[in-house]
Amino acid sequence: MLKKLLLTSLFAMVTLGFFVGFVSYQKEIREALSQSINTPSLEEEPPLVEKPTEKKTAVPRIIGLPEEEARKLLEEAGLIPSAVTEHTDQVEKGHVFYQRPMEGTEMFEGQEVIYTVSAGPFGQADSEEEEEDKEILMPSLLGKTQREGENILRELGLRVRVRKEYSADVAAGIVMEQEPSINAKLQPSDEVTLWVSLGAKPEEIKHQVPRVVGKTRAEAERLLKNAGYEVSVTEKEDADVNIGKVISQSPGGGTEVSVKGRVQITIGKKKTAAPETPSEGPGEEEPDPGDAKDPSVETPVEPPSVETPVEPPSVGEPEEPVETGNE
Repeated sequence: MLKKLLLTSLFAMVTLGFFVGFVSYQKEIREALSQSINTPSLEEEPPLVEKPTEKKTAVPRIIGLPEEEARKLLEEAGLIPSAVTEHTDQVEKGHVFYQRPMEGTEMFEGQEVIYTVSAGPFGQADSEEEEEDKEILMPSLLGKTQREGENILRELGLRVRVRKEYSADVAAGIVMEQEPSINAKLQPSDEVTLWVSLGAKPEEIKHQVPRVVGKTRAEAERLLKNAGYEVSVTEKEDADVNIGKVISQSPGGGTEVSVKGRVQITIGKKKTAAPETPSEGPGEEEPDPGDAKDPSVETPVEPPSVETPVEPPSVGEPEEPVETGNE
């Protein structure tokens, strides 16, 4: 019974509290509504808003133009250009492909025209920015061929310019100078100039005549003709060891000439034996003029045992030729 009485009392207290709160809330509402609301008088004039200039202009067509031209055209019309970029693979990068308002629309001068500029295919701008930030150290190309130098520079993304000059010290086709110098810092698409040798000037070129003395005729002719010379051949009697070999040449081996011309070579050949005069008897032999002066020194031809080589010949007696008799 006591428990029931306590519950009833609690319920009554809760109900009373709720009622008191509701009444207080309603009272506050009425007080708020009863207060006058401060509203601006209708007789007060609104603040003045600065109007754009009254002069109007027609919006030019800028679609398809490069951004710089589009901006310049809008400024000339008295309008304010406002550009946004957007990736697209349908329009060349840097060109306008949308504008608002459209061409022909009349606007007050000083108003804004928004246009969209192509940023190229998606991802292209990022890659180009990375390339612009990338530095390239200029390599050494001295001593390389022209083709090697050009290939190296193009692989690095650099442009190549080639100049050619004569040089007596550097072989033709070899890089002898470069600009910029080694280890210079470059950006992609920078230009590099290579100076390539044309070799010595024609009037400065000297050729050494091959040395062919002591070689066989076939070897000598082959060497000279392969070197670009013409060959003239003569023969001359010489010792047996030089038969068939070059015993002299003109110009001499090692001589420097400006023009490859004709080389004269002389080939050794076997000595020709002098023909023996037939003997028809002592009575028919023609007397030697020297014998007439000094008959006592006469040396008979036959028999050989009669010859006296120990005695020196007399002053008036001529010497007998070596080529005859012994060969």
